[in-house]
Amino acid sequence: AGVSPADASRTIAELAALDGKMMSSRHILEMIGKIMSLPPSHMEEARAAIQNSKNPIMGGFLTAALFSRWGELDPAGAKVALEANVGGNPILKFAGAAALAGGWMEKDPDGFIAWIAKDPKDSDGLSPQEKQKQKELRDIMMGGVMSGMADIDSATAEKLIAASPKERRPWLIMDMASKDPNADPRDTIARALTEAGDDSGARSGVLWRAGDMLARKDPLEAIKFADEQKPEERNRIYQTALQSWIQKDKPEAMKWLKAQPEDVQSDSVRGMREEVRGMSFEEVQKLSGEVSPKAGYAVYDMALDSTASKNPEQALQYLPHVSETQRPHSYNEIAQQWVKKDPAAASEWIDGLAVGKEKDHAIQGMVGEIRSKEPDSSTVWASTMSDEGMRERAVTENARTWLKRDEAAATEWINATDTISEEVRTKLLEGK
Repeated sequence: AGVSPADASRTIAELAALDGKMMSSRHILEMIGKIMSLPPSHMEEARAAIQNSKNPIMGGFLTAALFSRWGELDPAGAKVALEANVGGNPILKFAGAAALAGGWMEKDPDGFIAWIAKDPKDSDGLSPQEKQKQKELRDIMMGGVMSGMADIDSATAEKLIAASPKERRPWLIMDMASKDPNADPRDTIARALTEAGDDSGARSGVLWRAGDMLARKDPLEAIKFADEQKPEERNRIYQTALQSWIQKDKPEAMKWLKAQPEDVQSDSVRGMREEVRGMSFEEVQKLSGEVSPKAGYAVYDMALDSTASKNPEQALQYLPHVSETQRPHSYNEIAQQWVKKDPAAASEWIDGLAVGKEKDHAIQGMVGEIRSKEPDSSTVWASTMSDEGMRERAVTENARTWLKRDEAAATEWINATDTISEEVRTKLLEGK
């Protein structure tokens, strides 16, 4: 039943007085105990006090305690309170939703499962925004209760999978099996793929995890499984299989990789992303020379991506070695990362590039990064692209942001520039 109204009011006052202050571990545990002894009448007051706290991390602990208790006492009321405040701090939102799901499962598992099974699209009277909130809430709560459920109550876990939206089931099946040491990987994967059906995204996710699941037990079994799949679906399995195999026995994994045909090598080698991340340029060169040319391009591509995020200027040395088709994307990636760290140096590099596709993609990477902060500069840069289609799309996107920020200056530039067509100019000025 909870503590008396007087004691509950004192707990609310303590919560309100925290105001972001740090607490000792013992004090945190005491406060959580008090929250989990509140009566239903004081739940909303406690929620408001916690939400107004200036310490979001501490707020996550306290919110979890509150909604766990609230979910046991009054799940419908707790759900309404959470839906009304589902925006704002993501830590509080996740902590509250996951804890509410756990409390509700303690109180009324069948009721919770029935709510999960109801598609928000079928909720009459709700606006599209409200339906989206409901879907988001369901996703978080489902994730909260599924974690470890196979170990606690496999029958209820199966009910939850059956009640979940169809697009979530393949992932949940794989998730449950990954926590069950007695699960048969082949049976699990077959079941998840059946649920995925023709959904290419869902199938890709299942196959990615399938490679890892099988390779943890036997890398060669994972490879055998990959060989049994459609050619266009093998790459995800090869990648995770090689990634797991390298962690267990790198010499044997590399021996297998180098003995494979070019297509298998290029599919598999991206499983070495973490290995490549720590390599020097010389080591990357050596590895790329030990595999097929197609796989070598993938090695350089991975090295460029990982280096660009740390040292964009250093990543330039990889550009001549990536494939011709991938190179424009690589210019985009370097520009995007470089402008975050040193806008002046990035601008100077881009300005010195030869006119063409690669420079256009570098500009695209830069303007996408600076648009929200400097829409005037990003629009002007976008107008220097040589490809007419890319230029007009980029100018339109950036100029619209500029118009919202400084309509007069943006309008003056739009009227004066000769880098866009009259059709684009008219659409921008008319707000279409």
